[in-house]
Amino acid sequence: MHDNIQRGRLEVKVKSALTNACTLKLENFEGPFDLLFYLIEKNQIDIYDIPVVVITDQYLDYLNAMQELDLEIASEFLVMASTLLHIKSRMLLPEREPVEEEAADPREELIIKLLEYKKYKEYSKVLSEREEKWSKVHYKLPEAIPETFAENEIEVSPVILRSCFLEVLKRYRDKMTDVSKKMKRILDHEKVSLRAKIRELLGLLKKGIKICFSKVYNTRKKSRLEVATGFLAVLEVVKIGYATVEQHADFGEIYVTPCDKKKNIDPMILAEDD
Repeated sequence: MHDNIQRGRLEVKVKSALTNACTLKLENFEGPFDLLFYLIEKNQIDIYDIPVVVITDQYLDYLNAMQELDLEIASEFLVMASTLLHIKSRMLLPEREPVEEEAADPREELIIKLLEYKKYKEYSKVLSEREEKWSKVHYKLPEAIPETFAENEIEVSPVILRSCFLEVLKRYRDKMTDVSKKMKRILDHEKVSLRAKIRELLGLLKKGIKICFSKVYNTRKKSRLEVATGFLAVLEVVKIGYATVEQHADFGEIYVTPCDKKKNIDPMILAEDD
């Protein structure tokens, strides 16, 4: 029965003479444009060239099927049916008088509405897919982190405070007055030899004492290039197995200790620079 409009959301049981009961599945369309769009897709019709006669007949078949099943038909479906019948009659009846200008297509307004409906239907599909996808995602709500700060009071004598202030002031003055020296060093392209720093470090380690890196390579007495090269020298000495390093905290002091069993050193390292 009305095989061209059978789909499956709404199930209605109908008494039959051949069987006790059979199930007829009819689409529960959300509105007349939903039904029209389904008929266009089912018949693979170009939406810009709708055969109104065929579509109207199938549309009315669907409404008749609903009436036979005693289903309530919404008023907007009936309004669409009358609109389709009106368009169908205009296309079937011949024009009484020839018109010089090309007459407007009676389907034009319907096509515009169908195109608009198609656009929103596609948007709805995308949003439904996103809803299904993201409904399975669970987010962790931000936690309120209590602002707990240890209020430790440090007792500092005025003498120590004055000494610290003078030290900071001295560093600032040295930094400001040493601009010419720094500029001269930049212009002269200061060169610091890695091999020279390795030899310097090996000479200190031969005394068998633990070396404090910041005392040997003090940034206030040495240039940044010298300090960086000195650090590379420490890494090289550790690499050849001549010393070990210790650092008890992040950004803490680095201590270099000579090894008890020293390996032979490559003569190229001890050679003087050209």
